[in-house]
Amino acid sequence: MEPKLRVGIRFDLDRRMARLEVRGRVTEQNSRVLYVLVRRANTALPGLTVLLDLRRATVTEDAMAGLVRSSETGSLPVPVVHIKGGTLAPRQLSILAPAA
Repeated sequence: MEPKLRVGIRFDLDRRMARLEVRGRVTEQNSRVLYVLVRRANTALPGLTVLLDLRRATVTEDAMAGLVRSSETGSLPVPVVHIKGGTLAPRQLSILAPAA
């Protein structure tokens, strides 16, 4: 795997979904970048469903637990929430898990 995160963002033509394709190793520390990108996509188009595609990444257990928690509850970590638009609706963030 790549040592740094690489993220590509694709918006569907109907603008109802953004797909963040992640490569590299996702840790609890660098996963904050993903939360910021999710928040920015949602701020650009409120109500947008964000799909976090981790199939080409490796993810630590702690990072995955945090991402799943955010997906289920719609809440983002505290430092991200204080930035304008830091909340999501539950299930507005979907995750494609990495391969086992």
